[in-house]
Amino acid sequence: MTTDTDPRRLIEGIFAMISSADLSGAGDLIADDHVEHTPLGDLKGIDGFAQLVGMFQAGFSDMSVRAVDIVVDGDRAAWRVTGTGTHSGEFMGIPPTGRTVTFGGVDMGRIAGGKAVEHWAGPDFLGLFQQLGTYPPAG
Repeated sequence: MTTDTDPRRLIEGIFAMISSADLSGAGDLIADDHVEHTPLGDLKGIDGFAQLVGMFQAGFSDMSVRAVDIVVDGDRAAWRVTGTGTHSGEFMGIPPTGRTVTFGGVDMGRIAGGKAVEHWAGPDFLGLFQQLGTYPPAG
């Protein structure tokens, strides 16, 4: 998988790769020294990226995600994440519920040399956990 220098296409390509569940082309899109800044701590390199994606793929085997409302300013970009999946495997200690959920979040990234070099993940874990029945509904 290759990408051009358009940050929007790079971000869309990363999300298409995640949804395909095939990370074999990650090195074409993700820099070797990439850093994932997540609520669970920092993950480094392509392996750190794969670890984060793998956590979600293990819990939601039919996961489909995409970036929407991508805004680019120089080497920085921000976007909303939206997606769906069926909770078919353990996720963050929560046994499979079989529920279909909608993912959401707001992320930011930094791009250099046509690759993602840094990502700040802002997932809506509260909304996700409510859908899985592990938190009381909002209201």
